[in-house]
Amino acid sequence: MSLDVKILKNRKFMGSIVEQNVHTKSKSFIQEINSNPEFSLLVESLCGNAEHLFKEILLRGVTSSRSLVLDLGEDRLVLIAQPSLLHLDIFFPLFTDQVNSFAQFNTNTQMLTVTMPAGVFMKTI
Repeated sequence: MSLDVKILKNRKFMGSIVEQNVHTKSKSFIQEINSNPEFSLLVESLCGNAEHLFKEILLRGVTSSRSLVLDLGEDRLVLIAQPSLLHLDIFFPLFTDQVNSFAQFNTNTQMLTVTMPAGVFMKTI
């Protein structure tokens, strides 16, 4: 492969300068994520054993459950809300039964309630 190299003496360029378009307004691709929503964890216990966990999460600005992505593991809840770019990652003090868990979003109060049956085994720390 051969390279044709020309050394320019006292010249800044050769040929004609092509007109360039420069964008003066840039769009910001960085968006702030609200990672501190209001939430509470309630534990229902009978005879000293935890039966259910209730997670209530206030999602201000979310108008529909279609914009929510909820991932529930045996000791973890991950929630992503698209319009307001909310991200929530919570660990639980005990294992839950994610197969029999369910979630309900109230559009009037903008409250997501996740009901999770407690697992048979307690989580060891």
